[in-house]
Amino acid sequence: MERVLAALNAKDIEAFVACYAPDVTIEDGADTVRVRGHSELRATYGAMFGRQPGMQVEAVHRTDTGPYVVQEERVTGRSPDPERHVAVYTLRDGLIARERLLR
Repeated sequence: MERVLAALNAKDIEAFVACYAPDVTIEDGADTVRVRGHSELRATYGAMFGRQPGMQVEAVHRTDTGPYVVQEERVTGRSPDPERHVAVYTLRDGLIARERLLR
């Protein structure tokens, strides 16, 4: 989890994508798939990195059990006020296979 946050905050798209399984899905809280696979991950987050170069994400609280990591995150630099959300990650073979962002 530290590796994905470091890559995200550095806006290093290749290091960021390397933290995810090739068949990753990223969903919102309503189970809508927003990203599927490395190519969509690269396109979506690469564009976001370009639009929001000052964005930073920090883990406020993290807990894990088995293959699951639940992390409360604080996001700055995207809007005037800090944002908070919860991310639920499913890990497989040391990579993020599924991510659900609850906002």
